[in-house]
Amino acid sequence: MTKPKISVVILAYNEALAIGKVVAGCKRFCDGVIVVDDGSIDETAKTAKTNGAVVVCHGTNLGVTKATRSGFEAAHGDIIVTMDADGQHNPSDIPRLVKPIIEAKVDLTLGVRETIPHRSERIINSMASLRVKCSDSGTGFRALKADLANKMRLHGACLCGTFVLEAHKHAARITEIPIKVRPRVKDKRKMRTRHVKQFFYVLRDLIF
Repeated sequence: MTKPKISVVILAYNEALAIGKVVAGCKRFCDGVIVVDDGSIDETAKTAKTNGAVVVCHGTNLGVTKATRSGFEAAHGDIIVTMDADGQHNPSDIPRLVKPIIEAKVDLTLGVRETIPHRSERIINSMASLRVKCSDSGTGFRALKADLANKMRLHGACLCGTFVLEAHKHAARITEIPIKVRPRVKDKRKMRTRHVKQFFYVLRDLIF
């Protein structure tokens, strides 16, 4: 049996200080790293290229949903892993995430955080759980089969809730793997605004 190829898709926005280490760490566990530079104004793209990543550049910041779609389109692996560029995800967890897929047990693995930090995200997770049994529908650390990724159109202000709901509509088998993340400070105002919009996307997915 041929060993499946693994592509890692990293979404980055002004992460020049962290992206080099993240790319280098991922290369040990995959066959290719794609960094989607989502309109950064720093040296993110240059640093990612220097460390061996294929870089897809957006001229402006288009957001996580469109950046993920761009990453899926650029990936050539049989399995695609998504993760953040800020260093909060540990690349050494990649083998654990892809293992159930390699064993043909599932189509999508979610890296489940110990805690979901934002109340708005917890609400969205509770909504998604009405349809799909999941503990962390907003995690950015996932592994999925490439053929599933190619079917997904991706939508929403972010991917919280909508990603797992769309995968479920494609009859994906989903499992969860616990992970530990390094906390990072994020703009809570932007998070709240995005999640208010996302609430309605998730609601629509549950109804239709």
